[in-house]
Amino acid sequence: MECSPYRLAASLLANLQANLADTRGGAASRVAVYPHTDPAIEFGCDMAWVGVGAVTPSQPAKGGCGVLVWDIALTMGVARCYPVAADNGAPDAAAVDSAARDVLDDGEAMRRALVSAFVDQGITHSVKSWQTRPPMGGAHASTMALSVQMQWGSYVEPGSPMQPRDPRA
Repeated sequence: MECSPYRLAASLLANLQANLADTRGGAASRVAVYPHTDPAIEFGCDMAWVGVGAVTPSQPAKGGCGVLVWDIALTMGVARCYPVAADNGAPDAAAVDSAARDVLDDGEAMRRALVSAFVDQGITHSVKSWQTRPPMGGAHASTMALSVQMQWGSYVEPGSPMQPRDPRA
């Protein structure tokens, strides 16, 4: 069983990015693990993320000596550009329909990423919801909230390589 919330999130994100390559919108250009579940999508309309949320006890140890298993809340998300009319009016129906197809295709990529990251690895998880997010700043998105069971005890380093340009490198 995995012992690092970061490594679970990073594995899910890598699987998401691989599955997005086959979608209508393609792989995202901005990809990151976030230290929260709801990043601001208005800063980029071609992004994918996995956000780490709450970590709560799932299976306490007998005798009050700690926790054996934890539930970690993760949110997987993809943001795409939303169609905008030249005069700042409503986009035409065909453009909105195309945006709907994109976001639903991204939802399927999330489902496939979940299977390859967790189901194929035997990691216990549950999907809470998949939902769309309305346009903000020219981007719209969809997110999948899930809970993953893990042990907790490994520090992020050295098991997870830093990203290029990490300020702590």
